[in-house]
Amino acid sequence: MAAIYTLQNLCKLYKKMLLDFYFRNKFKMFVKIHSIKMPNLSFCHKIMLTNFIKKTLKYISAIAIDCQRPPQLIDPSLCCKDGGRDEITENCAKRMGITGQPSDPAPTVETATCLAECIITESKYMQKPEQLEFDNIRNDLYTKFNNDTIYAEAMLKSFQRCQPNAVRKMQAFRQMPLGNAAVQRGCSPYASILLGCTYMEYFKNCPAHRWTENADCALAKQFVVQCALGA
Repeated sequence: MAAIYTLQNLCKLYKKMLLDFYFRNKFKMFVKIHSIKMPNLSFCHKIMLTNFIKKTLKYISAIAIDCQRPPQLIDPSLCCKDGGRDEITENCAKRMGITGQPSDPAPTVETATCLAECIITESKYMQKPEQLEFDNIRNDLYTKFNNDTIYAEAMLKSFQRCQPNAVRKMQAFRQMPLGNAAVQRGCSPYASILLGCTYMEYFKNCPAHRWTENADCALAKQFVVQCALGA
């Protein structure tokens, strides 16, 4: 099958290309390695095309990621298919007054924080403050997604990687002025920190069968990886 040159695999190809495109035998090697089908092209046309590819690769590899300026926002689930919203998530959202309708006001930080805490506790992922029940998480994921154990394992690993990250951030949060008082007064931000990290970590390590290959998604993943979002 002919190679599809999206941003992600073009960058990968650029790193591999130590070939001189102007020599016929090396061009043939490039075509063979990357399964590029170009029937009925003269050798001159092939050389012109490889020059174009070479320049394109150089241009794309030069794209710099500015962590202070994220690329155009894209719904992560359009790039990496997640597990969707389950009954617990729906019930927690309703409890917080979130109906999913366009008329809903934007949730406050407090609402979002309490929603995350509701999801984690009602799922029995956390039964003591800031302590994850990994056996419960594993059993829940493998039960819900018994037809996709690759996804279940990817999510489990994301929770495992993010637990220490969430603990460190909570320790830093408590050292902030009024941070500890805020935790005692309302919902702890631990669950929202954990879930935010978990989904970013899953996005970075999205299983191939759940990933959508296109330039926007490749750029979004590059941003997440290079700017150390997640664990």
